[in-house]
Amino acid sequence: MSNEILKDINLTLKEGETLGIVGKSGAGKSTLLKLIAGYVDIQKGEVFFEEQKVIGPTEKLIPGYEDLQLVQQDFALDLYHTIIENIEQKLLHLPFKEKNKFTEELLELLDLKHIQDLKAIQISGGEKQRLSIARALAAEPKILLLDEPFSNLDKHIFKKIAKYILELQQIRGLGIILVTHDERDIFRFCQKVIYLKQGKIIRKSVPEDFYNKPKSREEALFFGEINVFTVKNKRILRRPHEYFLTNIKNAKRIPVSFVESRFRHGMYHNYFILENEKPIVLYNFESLNGTKEIFIV
Repeated sequence: MSNEILKDINLTLKEGETLGIVGKSGAGKSTLLKLIAGYVDIQKGEVFFEEQKVIGPTEKLIPGYEDLQLVQQDFALDLYHTIIENIEQKLLHLPFKEKNKFTEELLELLDLKHIQDLKAIQISGGEKQRLSIARALAAEPKILLLDEPFSNLDKHIFKKIAKYILELQQIRGLGIILVTHDERDIFRFCQKVIYLKQGKIIRKSVPEDFYNKPKSREEALFFGEINVFTVKNKRILRRPHEYFLTNIKNAKRIPVSFVESRFRHGMYHNYFILENEKPIVLYNFESLNGTKEIFIV
């Protein structure tokens, strides 16, 4: 008897919408994408795309659907074909001139032009990731399923791809389901987010609710740094910007010991130790060296 990986999953994706999926490794995120794409058989339940049932590999001779393109962590490339051949395989439906034009566009977008004649087995992991994205975009899908798609990308390439994908959403109503461990991707792309734990959806909400109103420290960490305080035996979760210095009369003061201040992303990240020796970080436009007490919002 096989173990149940996903349980009581119920979600919908609207045209032009991006749904983010977060959770620890092993929560079932990648399996969920493969089920939606038709690469894994569903033991119980159903997936529908445009009112048609998605079927898995035991029922379909060639698994998958052109309108549901999955960019997965193992890349799923034809390793002994060249980069340009890998892309052109997804463009057989186009006339010759259009195929060549679209291929050139994708090679430029993903910075693969200079290695277009190398076989996929010869290129690096980051290049394979870019090629996998190029193949998915070449199919002009209606839904793009992305499993940690940007983890190996240089910043300037990521910006180009992000701009391109967001434009496709506006022009064609492209739907996206994004699995990521990077909270920045959630805030850049996603209108809705689900938090998956041990195969179950623990919470569905918008990104700002996950950030501003986390239910637990574990959940909060998927969306950025979090500080944990205990005040009057009550556990409090607060983001690093949610505090005041102690110039407020009669405020509940929390003594701290300064550790260091680092300048990151336009602000100082100020590190302190609380009385109970737990570390916290506070964001500020200045170094808070010398601060002895704080007031948590």
